Amino acid sequence: MSLDYYDLPFGAQLLLWTSRVVINNSCRSSPNKYELVDTAYKKVGLEKGLFLLKDFLVHLRNNKNFKLQSICSRYLITNEINLINCLEDNKCSNFNNAYYLKIWSINNNISEFCKAAHKLSISFKHLKLNTDISLIINKRVTPDNDNYRNVTIH
Repeated sequence: MSLDYYDLPFGAQLLLWTSRVVINNSCRSSPNKYELVDTAYKKVGLEKGLFLLKDFLVHLRNNKNFKLQSICSRYLITNEINLINCLEDNKCSNFNNAYYLKIWSINNNISEFCKAAHKLSISFKHLKLNTDISLIINKRVTPDNDNYRNVTIH
């Protein structure tokens, strides 16, 4: 099953786009990648979004088991789906990240990774940035007005 970027809720699109920019783009352009990501997060009201994202991605960036596509790629790969699900799962306060630690082979700085994932996910939750893609993947529920009540419109 291929998951289309355009079918994702806004919070998931924001997370994926900013992660792709930070991981794959150059600092030498103007505006540079950090300025673009900072602007995007400030537009949705997340003042420290760039720093929260960088704290999260620093644990994944050089990992051979973690790859992201370029920003223009429309259909998601497994790592991108896992990235979105990681943020969604960390919205629960008692989530332990064991699954993500294993698939991304994170053996060092485990507690720092868990803290960074939790901080970023709580910030998304506080701003009601929807990252729940389970409805898209499972296709159990048909869309109606109740499904889109708290979705940020862009």
